[in-house]
Amino acid sequence: MRYADDFERSMAMAGAIAGIAAVLAYFGAAFLPLPDVAGRLLAFAFGPLLAVSFLGLFHALATLRDGPSLRFGVVFGILAGCAVTLMLVVQIGNNMILEQQLAAAETEALRDAARLAHRAVNRVQMLIDVVWDVFICGAGFLVGISMLRHPAFGRIFGLTGIAASIALLYLNLDTFPRGPAYAGSVDVGPVLAIWFLVVFGRVAWISRKERTVEDA
Repeated sequence: MRYADDFERSMAMAGAIAGIAAVLAYFGAAFLPLPDVAGRLLAFAFGPLLAVSFLGLFHALATLRDGPSLRFGVVFGILAGCAVTLMLVVQIGNNMILEQQLAAAETEALRDAARLAHRAVNRVQMLIDVVWDVFICGAGFLVGISMLRHPAFGRIFGLTGIAASIALLYLNLDTFPRGPAYAGSVDVGPVLAIWFLVVFGRVAWISRKERTVEDA
């Protein structure tokens, strides 16, 4: 894959780095036992990094194969970054408020009331979570289509992204208004996240390789 100029390669590399950082932030916030501030930092960084990464991914793929599916997929990816940031801010804020109310409650009745109120407002966060899944699945599906005939990615990358996106969206629609993780179903979100991690890793590898060739 040959970039048109240094700007295209720099944008592709910056997007790849942001994408890798976004996926690592996603897994770190979800699975690592971190201090509260560090966990919030990773969670709130995930969405902005993801949005930036799609802009870089556009420059990486459009160099050899531009088209409507790629451009629409990038728009969906940027909107997904906004949606997941909104969801995580609401989710973490609601949980913090619940913890404060439980700590201040003097009786079990007050604690039960706090838990009941939390369950009611938490439904909003769960629905925003579905919005995030709709946009990230749309992004994965459309970008996957743009990869099918791309010389640097091809059918394996394209079909894997398409399949993971369809599976995740289907499970969300099947368990709606609850997400698969809340409904006792299978959450394939991590599978799509790993696919994006591999995609961004390949973009970074190609961009670095081309710079090495030009510097030689």
